Amino acid sequence: MPSHLQRKSEALSSAATLLHEKELYPAVAHSAYYSCYQLMMHIWLLVMKRSERELTRQKSSHEYLIIAVREMIKKSNPANFYAFNGKIWMLKQLRTNADYSNTPFGKNDSAKALSLSADITPILKKYWRP
Repeated sequence: MPSHLQRKSEALSSAATLLHEKELYPAVAHSAYYSCYQLMMHIWLLVMKRSERELTRQKSSHEYLIIAVREMIKKSNPANFYAFNGKIWMLKQLRTNADYSNTPFGKNDSAKALSLSADITPILKKYWRP
């Protein structure tokens, strides 16, 4: 049975696709990134057996989570590590640009966010169980 985090991830992934179709491009990057973030949280809590409190105590909790999951992946599969590592940082940057930057965020950026999320998700799904 999927965890609440897995269900949230699926909902955010679907939302990202719908937002792209409706040409609401900046919201796509946000949803696509958080779809992956929810999967990383699932891994953090249920696979790595770490606590939310431990994560929230970190100065840069998103970066800390990415690095922790990345290192776990690296131990089991270097190819997955390299794919995940490059793409998650690009997706995070797109989300940051969409949410905070005073620059345009259009169809190409939105499509890139969807593509990155679609590439990252299957990698993360390989690590759902301990």
